[in-house]
Amino acid sequence: MKKTFLFTFILFLYALSLKSQTINRIYFDRFTHYTIDDWITYAPATDITSVEIGEDYVFFGTRLGGILRYNLYEKYWDFPFTTSSGLRSNSIMKLSYDENRRLLFARTPKGVDVYNFAFQYWTPSDDTMPPQRQPDPVEMKYFKKEKNPIRYPPYYRPSLRELPDFFTDRKYVFRPPDEILDPFNRTFYLNSERVVDKFNRLWLSTNGLGPAYADLNENTLVIQPQSLPNIYPRDIYLDGNDVWIGGKSNGYVPSGICLWRGNPEEWEYFEAGLIMGIYDHNINAITGTKRFVFFGSQQGLVRYDKKKKEWRTFTRAQRLLSENIRDLLIFENQLFIATDRGFNWMDLNYGSIRRPKNSKLNNILITRIARTDSSLLFATPYGIYQYFPKKDSLTLFKTGSAVFDIQIGAVGVNNDSLWFAGEQGVSFYDPGKKSWTSFTRIRMKFHDIAFTPGVVWFATDRGLLKYIIKRDYWYLYTTRDGLAHNRVYRIDLDGDNMWLSTPSGITLFRWYRQGRFE
Repeated sequence: MKKTFLFTFILFLYALSLKSQTINRIYFDRFTHYTIDDWITYAPATDITSVEIGEDYVFFGTRLGGILRYNLYEKYWDFPFTTSSGLRSNSIMKLSYDENRRLLFARTPKGVDVYNFAFQYWTPSDDTMPPQRQPDPVEMKYFKKEKNPIRYPPYYRPSLRELPDFFTDRKYVFRPPDEILDPFNRTFYLNSERVVDKFNRLWLSTNGLGPAYADLNENTLVIQPQSLPNIYPRDIYLDGNDVWIGGKSNGYVPSGICLWRGNPEEWEYFEAGLIMGIYDHNINAITGTKRFVFFGSQQGLVRYDKKKKEWRTFTRAQRLLSENIRDLLIFENQLFIATDRGFNWMDLNYGSIRRPKNSKLNNILITRIARTDSSLLFATPYGIYQYFPKKDSLTLFKTGSAVFDIQIGAVGVNNDSLWFAGEQGVSFYDPGKKSWTSFTRIRMKFHDIAFTPGVVWFATDRGLLKYIIKRDYWYLYTTRDGLAHNRVYRIDLDGDNMWLSTPSGITLFRWYRQGRFE
């Protein structure tokens, strides 16, 4: 009888442990649970496929980045519509606006979606996609009678032969009828979609430079990139009002490192082979100081000097153990550099790169770095290593559980508690209780760890994983919630906002909304 009771009790405890390690997912209607701007994705939108004008906005359909939006009256670029907004695909083939019903239609490879401005959400449409807006017939009648018209009627779509020889700024050159030369003498083209608004401005599409507009009164053409370059994002760095974004090239141009300026708003790209000092723009990690921004690339450490506006790449010639850099972290005026063959550090005052005396981690992959008050923690395939910079000493960190001593993908420190995650699950050390807690059933590929009050966040290959400590509750955010992609590489916190780097773009998640509960 005692044995039966003991066996039942053990099963009960086991069941409790399984319950505490259950990952919950979406069980609600996302459009009643989230507002339209709770999830915003910025994706490569350099290739414009369609242009349409609504009541207040001009809309640009793109090949990879959803729908860009410009407010015609307040003159600003609003956040784009993407799969995070409810579209079924970020590949837009055609746009049309129904002015009678105030509906925006978008044709995608997955069907036609419609946006209701009153309810502010996208849904699949059963309606036939209406034609694009056309000029008033009466205005068109008078326009056709003019021999040399200087004004087009609103919603008119001029042919290439009707376009004047536009003036441009110093960056670009326009060659009629449809060629645009960028600052590096690369040729791009105007696409077939263009439309005139009520203010005699012509909004145009390009095949790689994003949206453009022309002032038809002055015959001036302005190119306005409004998105990421053609990259799969891996990391961002929040630099005051500016955002630096890096990733892997997707094979199209323009590509490169991206600077999204906040004041005034502007998107700028820096490409290897075109900018002196950048050897490679395939970026894994970004960090920075007041003066410098550092990029961990596949061919060395790239440094941008904001004061001198100069780029420089450091390689093995400057004593790097490897040029394939996986992570960067600044600790006590030193930049620590994790590579696929160990780690280095750079003295930020002098720019010199040094190596540790202990060679235990030489030729060993380091995936992530975290810091305590006095040490650094390196995540490796062989466990966590702890490094004390003042002593230049390196030791293997004892986790208290043998199953967690291999294949560590991410490590994080929060108020002296240590969190790490790998192929065998998630575990953390509570210094107050001096005990380890393990979640061996939470298994997926981990890339990053971040912390907000009472919550631990994990970037994984299956989505954004949240653990609420007091509730002992796990929740997995996926594309069904609003993520651009279920593979999340990095988590960057900005107050109540969270920036998530994914292969399909940068997703801004407003993780805290009063009254919202998952």
